[in-house]
Amino acid sequence: MLLSRHATHAAEPLTDVPSPSDAAPRGGDTEPRPPTPFNPWTRAVQCLIGLLAPRHAARRGLLQLDDETGFAGCPRYVEGCPERRETLALRGRCLQVVSWGDPHRQPYVLLPPLDATGREAMAGWVRALTAHGYAVVAFAREGRTVAMQTSTLLETAGDMLEVGRRCGEAAAVIGHSLGAMSVVLALHQGLRAKRAILVSAQADPRAALQRFVDRSGMGQRVGARILALLESRIGQGLDALQAHRIAPAIGIPVLVVHDLLDDEVPWDEGERFARHLTAARLLTTLDLGHHGVLNDPTVLRDCVRFLEGEAIGDKVVSSPNLPYGFS
Repeated sequence: MLLSRHATHAAEPLTDVPSPSDAAPRGGDTEPRPPTPFNPWTRAVQCLIGLLAPRHAARRGLLQLDDETGFAGCPRYVEGCPERRETLALRGRCLQVVSWGDPHRQPYVLLPPLDATGREAMAGWVRALTAHGYAVVAFAREGRTVAMQTSTLLETAGDMLEVGRRCGEAAAVIGHSLGAMSVVLALHQGLRAKRAILVSAQADPRAALQRFVDRSGMGQRVGARILALLESRIGQGLDALQAHRIAPAIGIPVLVVHDLLDDEVPWDEGERFARHLTAARLLTTLDLGHHGVLNDPTVLRDCVRFLEGEAIGDKVVSSPNLPYGFS
């Protein structure tokens, strides 16, 4: 496997990302409450609550998980790129849809919601994509509630399907982290797109839940209860959402970008997607981290080249001895 090392100073960026002072909030963006900081004291309290009141701890933990996986919304105002905002009313919810360019006249790129860090980084992507002739469509829920009916993953995939039905087939769909997993799920459910880019993608919902439980200090007993509550709420087991179960049915070209030292989502989860997606290639970076890949100009340039039809990254050959990845 070719290891591609990207440094932020290695090349001039394709676009300038506006400074935080230039990125004023625009109507409809929603901010989830910040995750509870899991310092040693917090972990000790979580552990004690789990021992004394495991049912209460599990319900509380599920709300914390909802907060942590909640998205901040769309990229904010992108200087030099005129935008159009509209509200899409769906049954029981409203989506704020933001478009740069005209998705009905131009090939367009669909962006699912992002967390706060990713939202700011994607402003540079919007400028690069529009400069290359693409329209960009992003969306976010208006008035997100903590008590979700299903999960961030399933809700986002469903919202992508609705936006795709109204805008038509996308030239590409790009997702980061949990949003990348939502992209794969939406494609599996019928989202029409010619290409996809998965950045720092989560491939294993059970492993993601386990990382949350380990970091919080809630303990395995509470973690098992959270898993049962979540699976009851979404109406299926998390195993049904594993990458090796849904990815093989997707045949469009996919570029998987993942940092070898990602400390939030292990590199092997991106590698797993690259093996199980039938037409995927893997671009491995080094020393960029989970969010750093979004800010790297070389990664952005490679992704635009991929959208233009170039072969970027390496083809990963699956082995029957490693069907579900490795740790």
